[in-house]
Amino acid sequence: MMEVLLSDQMLAVWAVLGSLLGTLLLAAAMLWAGTQVTHQGRALWRAVRGHQAEIIAAVDEPGDPLVVQLARYTSIPAPVWAAFLPAFFSALADGLERAAGEGESSPQSPAV
Repeated sequence: MMEVLLSDQMLAVWAVLGSLLGTLLLAAAMLWAGTQVTHQGRALWRAVRGHQAEIIAAVDEPGDPLVVQLARYTSIPAPVWAAFLPAFFSALADGLERAAGEGESSPQSPAV
């Protein structure tokens, strides 16, 4: 019995089964991680949703702390960051608002 379980053909079968099981576990872990990231992103968006003007005002001047830190750690000057970040955060907020609106709306049945 042991010789059959450890033969070359059975070892190949066990290797394939192990690969399939590993692939299934990896796919399940990726789906779970994606769900968690989605939940965290929506929670973050709900927390900062009404503060868009404050967030943009905090990064629109070259002397703002975030802009200064970004300029210090990159080769991009602070005035460029000060021009880029408000536009980026506005576009990000619009996209998140659109995505949150699509995710929260329930499908309507057509009127007959």
